[in-house]
Amino acid sequence: MSETTRGPEKAVRESLARAGFPQAGDTLVSGLSGGPDSVALLDILLKTGRRRGFTVVAAHLDHRLRPASTEDVTFCISLCRELDVRLVTGETDVLGRARTLRRGIEETAREERYAFLRGVKDRTGAVAVAVAHTQDDQAETLLLRLLRGAGRLGLSGMRPCQGDLLRPLLSVSRAEVVEYLRDRRLAWREDASNWNRTFRRNRIRHELLPYLEARFNPRLRCALARTALQLAEEESLLRELVNRRLAKASRVEGAGIALSRKALGEETRASARLMLRSALARAGGLRGVTAAHVEMMLDLARKPRSSGGWLPLPGGRRAFVRFEELHIGPRVEKREPYTLPFSVPGVVCVPGGPCLSARTCSKEEAVGPDGALLVLYEGEELEVRTRRPGDRYVFHGRNVSLGRYLMQRRVPADLRDDLALVAAGDRVLWVPGLPGEPPGQGERFVYVEAHARDARNPAGLLKRLTA
Repeated sequence: MSETTRGPEKAVRESLARAGFPQAGDTLVSGLSGGPDSVALLDILLKTGRRRGFTVVAAHLDHRLRPASTEDVTFCISLCRELDVRLVTGETDVLGRARTLRRGIEETAREERYAFLRGVKDRTGAVAVAVAHTQDDQAETLLLRLLRGAGRLGLSGMRPCQGDLLRPLLSVSRAEVVEYLRDRRLAWREDASNWNRTFRRNRIRHELLPYLEARFNPRLRCALARTALQLAEEESLLRELVNRRLAKASRVEGAGIALSRKALGEETRASARLMLRSALARAGGLRGVTAAHVEMMLDLARKPRSSGGWLPLPGGRRAFVRFEELHIGPRVEKREPYTLPFSVPGVVCVPGGPCLSARTCSKEEAVGPDGALLVLYEGEELEVRTRRPGDRYVFHGRNVSLGRYLMQRRVPADLRDDLALVAAGDRVLWVPGLPGEPPGQGERFVYVEAHARDARNPAGLLKRLTA
């Protein structure tokens, strides 16, 4: 065995040892495009698997982006027959998916590829997926992200082990891979699209990197990969420290997360940014999130008297302030205003909300925890509706602005338009969940109560209430 062959094999063995898997008896999926990197990785994994007792399954996805892609499939079938390894194939319409999702072709192809590989992993009961990214890929990725203005997380590049995804060749150069294949007399396919300079990565690969190596550092790829590794290690440490602080300053709220504005205000701006990014990652991920989004969120959280303020976020989410907390969660469509007649006795089921019941009663009847005793005057009819501009509410004998009353009672601004109010014309009589005005003299008394939604049988609910 030559030194050329021994180098990549040693790198793969050491990478798998650091990851701690696969073990004897396990199965590992190896992504196979037919290019030199994936062919070398498959060959090395097969040899390593025979020594260590794990099984390798090759997986090839036809992206249908090039007329020659069917020849790639044929090549992979022939290669796997020669290497005596099981091959799972699939195909997808990347171009069609990219148009549907309104995303770039490269991004869509990557997502489809990883989805396919993880599908093969699940079907075969494998413990992980191995892909053939090399040191050159790492250097290109770091430059791509640097030109985009990425921070520490982006510049930390790809990780050798990321959950169930392994990159055992990440410390091996592409030149070493090609030498390995020649030494092993293994064939591979060249993807003509790798020379298409309309793709930014290809311009970096064929123009920028060679220029920088010729003018500044002939070992630039190795230097960039080393930088990415150091940043990744530091990023892991920072993430652990930030997550500890985030755990003390936040709470899970359904599909979202709520952070203490006071805690964010006490952090340095750099630390608060990291906490917000971690919170975003937990509440829907970081896809589409830019530095500008994080800065605007931080400004919103630290702005005095900003309760009710909000801003849209990628992924159908929003960040909004609710008193002492900054909330990150799914964007909720604003409910259309409604007005529903409310008979006495009767039941009204609010669209997307609870059911309200009304029945006549005496002034002396006790008020329940979810209801209130209302006074109706001659000719007044009840209605259930959302709030309107200029609504007034009588509280402690004073006729006050409903908006001011809700603010004083600390009803969150983002929830006020969703309240199902009971009113008689312009006179708001009851706000659910809040204490009403003690009844005075009137023509009649009505008891209103909120119930869990029973829209399928409102008549049955009314029957139970009036029985």
